[in-house]
Amino acid sequence: MKTERMMTGRGLQGFAWVLTTLAMALTSTGCGDECVDDFDCRDLGAAPAGQRYTCAENKCELTSIPVPDAGTETDAGTTTDAGATTDAGTGSDAGTTTDAGTGADAGTTTDAGTETDAGTTTDAGTETDAGTETDAGTTTDAGTETDAGTDPCETTTYDPKLGTLQLQSGFVAGESASLPAAAGPVGVTPGPTYSLYTVVSGSSTGPHALYSLGTWPQVSLGTAQLFDVAAPADRAAGTKLFLSPFVETDGQRVLTGYTKSGAGFPGSVGVYDVSAPANSTYVSAPSNFSAGVVPGAFLINGGGLDTVSAGLAVYALKTDSSPFTALKVGTLPPETGGSGFTAVATNGVAMLGYFSDDTFLNEGRAVAPAAITEALRSGTPFVVADAPALDVGSNFVAASGHGEGVSVLRGDYVPPDYNFAGTDVSRFAFTVTDEGATVTVGARQPVLVYADQCTRVTGMTAIGVDLLVGVDDKNGPRLVRIQQAPQFR
Repeated sequence: MKTERMMTGRGLQGFAWVLTTLAMALTSTGCGDECVDDFDCRDLGAAPAGQRYTCAENKCELTSIPVPDAGTETDAGTTTDAGATTDAGTGSDAGTTTDAGTGADAGTTTDAGTETDAGTTTDAGTETDAGTETDAGTTTDAGTETDAGTDPCETTTYDPKLGTLQLQSGFVAGESASLPAAAGPVGVTPGPTYSLYTVVSGSSTGPHALYSLGTWPQVSLGTAQLFDVAAPADRAAGTKLFLSPFVETDGQRVLTGYTKSGAGFPGSVGVYDVSAPANSTYVSAPSNFSAGVVPGAFLINGGGLDTVSAGLAVYALKTDSSPFTALKVGTLPPETGGSGFTAVATNGVAMLGYFSDDTFLNEGRAVAPAAITEALRSGTPFVVADAPALDVGSNFVAASGHGEGVSVLRGDYVPPDYNFAGTDVSRFAFTVTDEGATVTVGARQPVLVYADQCTRVTGMTAIGVDLLVGVDDKNGPRLVRIQQAPQFR
């Protein structure tokens, strides 16, 4: 499992907008296998309290997590240190054998077995060493106090918008809106009126549908579906689909996607026509993982598109002609082990990503707008590795355009369960020169920093020049608009 996604259609609990791992374009599992090890079971999200997902016979199953420090094991005061065996005063030191006091040492004084050495006081198993005090399993180490698993997230202080996330210098939190629990990934039109769309999915077997989320900041789930995300051939009862973690829109069309188990992870992208729904269509797109919008086209990071099949690469679905045409526009480097993330800045720079088998991290490159335009015109792909790299400094599991730059969600997977733990959302500014041919990537600038894991980022998407962040904690899921402070624009 190389890449990560968040809310992909079963709501915040079942998916995450880019944050639940999926091996769509990767080679992690065999055809039809759900898993090959515990690491693969992260697609199922967080397990219930006290349990974890394990891989057994290529299926993910729930198992209980043992709690050795709960006061019922070695340190519980019921075994060796409990005062009922060797040290209990009933064996060689008990005063009933050789040293029992039947002669000169009659056993009525210190050595008789009735005082200090008798097993009825300090050494007797009824005091400090007896298993009824600090070492007994009834206080700090017993599983009822500090070590008992009390959730600090229940008592911490939450900001109404950002929860426990800490906003960094140079940014301000604008409007926020509650996000319906059923919502999956969110897409936003270019504006100036920002219409929102989302994918809703009941389970891996559907139904899977595109819905309106209203107009920012009046967010509400539409009453009727707009579009069936599944292509007609994939709507049979019981068909399992892995929804892709993106909803992209150019204002006229909305792009969604999914894959299935099988060789090459077959799948499709759906293109919903906002003004003429009857013109909506589906295009074959194996291993599609991420997408972005550039003038006249959707960029798709995956394993092929329509009749164009060239393995993991960056493809384009050109929408400026009818019918749409597909072509390969970007070649990924040889160390690519899986699909990566796509995010487009307002100055036309596209951050195109891949999972590296050399670094075992998601990597991102800033491809110049002139290179993209030329590839769309000529059909000759650019080389992604020739573009400047983003110095992320860690793994990242989400990316979005953010004004004239992009923001990424940094963090990594933490053993033993390999759940994702975020550290921060950081922005990289892009400067374009030479008539769009050259890009300079700025230094990483933190936007939101995790103080703990009580509030998590569930997704990011661009809203004009700003960043729309999905967050979730005990106060429920919501969207928050993050803006650059005026003096930094």
